Amino acid sequence: MKKLVPILLLFLVWSTSFAGIKPSKQSLQDAEINRFKSMIAVDKNGLDKSIHKDLYYCHSSATIDNKESYIESIVSKKTIYHKIDIEESNARVYGNIGINTGILNVINLKDGVEQPVNRIRYTGVYLFEDGRWQLVSWQTTKSPK
Repeated sequence: MKKLVPILLLFLVWSTSFAGIKPSKQSLQDAEINRFKSMIAVDKNGLDKSIHKDLYYCHSSATIDNKESYIESIVSKKTIYHKIDIEESNARVYGNIGINTGILNVINLKDGVEQPVNRIRYTGVYLFEDGRWQLVSWQTTKSPK
């Protein structure tokens, strides 16, 4: 029994150290906020990690992007996200699938000038894979003020 206790303690420490994040409402919301930060910072690596390879991204203009075209639009500064404020957010988790819905106030830059606020309703679908949440589908609709 004396030999078993240290082994059990070692296993407990090891398993909690390498467990990483778990699928939860909070980890889903954190992942979405981190993706927004990566968009504003033009962080290609951060975007790559937060977006699933099968991304289907539908902008409020009805323009469709996949993972490659979406990241390229940000990295090339075709689309410049200056500020993203979360007005409303509701996270739901179903196993390894997460759905965020809410309202965002997005400010883009064009020629260095802030554009009018885009108030959008959104639905983001995430897949928890490889130990992290990854955006797999995004749909936005312009919303009146």
